[in-house]
Amino acid sequence: MSNLSEGEDVFGARLKAAREKRDLNQTELAKVSGLQPAAIGHFEAGRRKPSFANIRALAKALEVSSDYLLGRANSMQGATTAFRNEENLSASDRDAIQAMIDTLAKRRRDEPGD
Repeated sequence: MSNLSEGEDVFGARLKAAREKRDLNQTELAKVSGLQPAAIGHFEAGRRKPSFANIRALAKALEVSSDYLLGRANSMQGATTAFRNEENLSASDRDAIQAMIDTLAKRRRDEPGD
């Protein structure tokens, strides 16, 4: 019998699902979140319990809510999601969209008279 609570089992499964949805491997997620790759593996397998700071870093890196990772929200869609179906995009798709937004914002700033 496992000594992990149901919530921790949910956390590992949700962490893995969100990571895979973003097309990241454990090493890539570790780099983006500032954690060690081994920690990601331990969290996903339920061998270690993440700290609040780790949960926050992972949620931010994966662009999901911490409530989703903790099993308190059913949707992967996080507070940072701005567009319908954005949660279905890969990390590279999101980067391309952000680059377009940055370009448009710069153009807007550079326009005279605004």
